[in-house]
Formats: sequence, structure tokens, C-alpha cells
Amino acid sequence: MVPRFSLVRPANVPDALAAFAAADGDAAYYAGGTELLQVMKMGFAQFGTLIDLKGLPELRGITERAGGGVRIGGAVTHREIERSPVVGARLAGLARLERHVANVRVRNTGTLGGNLAFAEPHSDPATFLLVCDATVELCGAAGTRALGIGAFIVAPLLTAREADEIIVAVRFPRPERAAYIKFANPASRYAIVGVLASRGPQGVRVAVTGAGENGVFRVSAIEHALAQDFSEKVIESVAIPPDGLFDDLHGTAAYRANLVKVMAKRAVARIA
Repeated sequence: MVPRFSLVRPANVPDALAAFAAADGDAAYYAGGTELLQVMKMGFAQFGTLIDLKGLPELRGITERAGGGVRIGGAVTHREIERSPVVGARLAGLARLERHVANVRVRNTGTLGGNLAFAEPHSDPATFLLVCDATVELCGAAGTRALGIGAFIVAPLLTAREADEIIVAVRFPRPERAAYIKFANPASRYAIVGVLASRGPQGVRVAVTGAGENGVFRVSAIEHALAQDFSEKVIESVAIPPDGLFDDLHGTAAYRANLVKVMAKRAVARIA
């Protein structure tokens, strides 16, 4: 059965919030629709009204910030981030990471805000947000607020965003260097294990996606080892427990634990 809904195209954020309020809870925002429309097609959720955010000027644009950081609008596509001169100059690791997101057709449509809104446990961009301590800007009927990524992502497929809130933008501080290595499912292109390593003002950070039952996570044991000696060889002696890792037809928990180390070593080698 094909889902039926009405489509609203507001001119700005206040109009979008008004449209959501008028739908009395039976509405959802979308920009690229690569996540939401799949959920609706599979029957996991239905909405009477879809509110199209991709044309809102407040959600567009990639701008430089003081201190070398970057602000990216919530409706900016993965392909725009990948090809942005500003991101390439200030956040080269993020530009390279975006090439790993699905395929070029999805990257041309899917948005950073949409990816965040679903807190997909296999999300590639979430690793970069986590190691950078990125900040998510939200706007809802109660006003505007900003949440650090650690507070925004509560659990896999669950965020702290209120139903009426719009992800307006994401603010990234600038890391010194970063590299992302992904072992992908050949069919879905989701990460079976993806590892991002970075060095910057926050120190050494290592984040993993795709492997954990609780979503994207940092690996403190590897971070501590690399803080002493930023080299591949120190990772070899780090023990990665399989507890809490996926154990399925794509690989056992022990297999994924080993992949975390392998991908981390490759990321460190790329930075070096």
C-alpha cells in the first residue's frame, strides 16, 4: 500500500513550525527524505502531513566560523559537504568521510540534518560529530537551543529533539587532522565497522560506527594509547572487548572487535 499524505512547502522556519502545529501532531519534517520515506514505505510510521524543509533559507549554507570551525545548515546535502571548498579547507576529514555515505544518488539528496534526526546506528557523519564535539542548533515552538552531540543522540534511532523542533544547523570546531576508514556492507553500504581517528584541540579522539548495539561510540582505550604514542603499533596491544557489539550474519562480536583495531590502525596510518 502506498502511503498517502499531504505535502507542505513553507517559506521559512516560522511557517514550518506553524504547519507542524496545525497538523496537531500528525506531521513530520523532511528534506532529502532518504530515511523518512523508507520508514513510511515499510509501514513503521505514517504521517498525514509532510513538511518540506529543503528550500528553507535558514537551513542552507556552509560558512566559516571564528577559530577555524564551520557551520553547516541542516538541509545541506552530503554531496554539497563533500564538494564544499570551505569544508575541504577547514574540515578535510569530513569532506573525505562524506564520500563513504551510501552512493552518489543518496548523497545528492540526503541531508546532514536528516541523517542526525534518525540517529542511525550505522551513520558515517556521526563519528566526525562525536570526535569534534559538534553542536546541533534546534528551533521549535519553545524557542531555539543548542545541544552538544553527546546530549543530542540519546540512543540508536533516538535523539533529544522534540517532535516539533527543526535541526537548523550543526557547528563543527576544527580538528588538527582526521581520517575515516570504513568496512562496508557491500549491499547496503552501511558500515559494518567504521572508525574515525582525529587529533586536535580536544586531544586524540577515536569514534566507531556500525559495530555497537548502542550506536556510535568512542574507544577510550585506543585514545589513551595514541595519546602516548600516535602510531599504528600501539593499537595492536589494546584489548577491545566484544561486549555490546553486534553479533549477526555479517560478523560475530569478536570479529567486529578485531575490525575496530584494524580500521583504527588504517585511520592512524592515513593521518600520519
